[in-house]
Amino acid sequence: MVTPLNSALLAAQPVAQELLAALVRLPTENPPGNVAEATAWLASYLEGRGHMVERHPVPAPFARHHNRADLENLVVRRVFGEGPTIALHAPLDTLPAGAGWNREPFGGEIREGRLYGRGARDSKADLAAYVAVLEALTATGHGSGTLELHITADEESGGFLGPAFLLSQGLTTPDMVIAAGTAYQVIVGQEGVLHLEVVLRGRQAHASRPRDGSDAILASLPILQALSVEADKSAMALTITTIGAGRGRNLVADRMRFTIDRRIAADESGDAVEAALQALIEGSHTVDGVSVECRRTLLAEPVTPTAPSMRLAHTLSRHAEAVFQQAIPVGSAPVVSGARHYALAGIPTALYGVGPPVIGEGVDMSGDEWVSLEDLERATLALGAAVGELLGG
Repeated sequence: MVTPLNSALLAAQPVAQELLAALVRLPTENPPGNVAEATAWLASYLEGRGHMVERHPVPAPFARHHNRADLENLVVRRVFGEGPTIALHAPLDTLPAGAGWNREPFGGEIREGRLYGRGARDSKADLAAYVAVLEALTATGHGSGTLELHITADEESGGFLGPAFLLSQGLTTPDMVIAAGTAYQVIVGQEGVLHLEVVLRGRQAHASRPRDGSDAILASLPILQALSVEADKSAMALTITTIGAGRGRNLVADRMRFTIDRRIAADESGDAVEAALQALIEGSHTVDGVSVECRRTLLAEPVTPTAPSMRLAHTLSRHAEAVFQQAIPVGSAPVVSGARHYALAGIPTALYGVGPPVIGEGVDMSGDEWVSLEDLERATLALGAAVGELLGG
């Protein structure tokens, strides 16, 4: 059945596509996390379309603590009337573009119904869809509830400067949250993640006299081997993600640094996982004259579904099934989203946005990321209908 809201959502699609292309053309890779230009542009864009934009800068010391420069969160708040407050959360930052692209990663090229570019799918398409939903509900004169857009920029570094900051500062108190998704399915459960930095410190010497020094690289080998064995037998992914050492080609390395990404299952404790890994690292260290230090850089506890989050998810799923004409499952997924901060604060939270059918499809870590414009339209229709119902009226 065609409704005024459906018509408004369809009418908003050209604007949503143009916004998505414009966002993709603004690099927001994290790291390094230089998002100020894109954030300023988006704030001006939204104000130019008649929206009141709240700018919430993160204090510099707090941002620096999380290895970020100046950072600003945007909140758009539209009060329609009495009723619940729903927040739509989408991050601006993306993974680094990497190599291997067949198209310009920041070109926003459209070809055969797909829009290409870093962030097209993860998660700038969701942001474009959320803006379209806000504008369609505004255009149809929706009469109840409050709809907020939360636009942050630290998805790839934990969400502490985005959702966690907004909540801790009392800048928003939503009754429920719909956040950037990863597939047709609606996600209510997320795995956790632990990031550790391991530093070995030895003593520098000239490469012609290696016994005068203590080689941090060689000292790391038993530790890396022990971690490799642990990764092979662990049910959850354990990955060495970065590595660096040495100060010169003719010097014994006095410092070796590497980082670990360990995923955390719903029935695991992050603190217990960290303690076990530190014990493994310290127990594998056998070289005199070299010290080893482990430092936590991120701990994101897993999110388990709750009855309220499942009700929210099933509302989204029901409307998505009506649009897509296929089953839209509700469940957990191996993702770590900054939106977990809403869920861990007790706010019903579900991840849903713009396709594709399978988690990870169209999100190439090094090559051509893309999103289907048909999926953008259909997900926007599903979101708009669900949000309209959830707001009441």
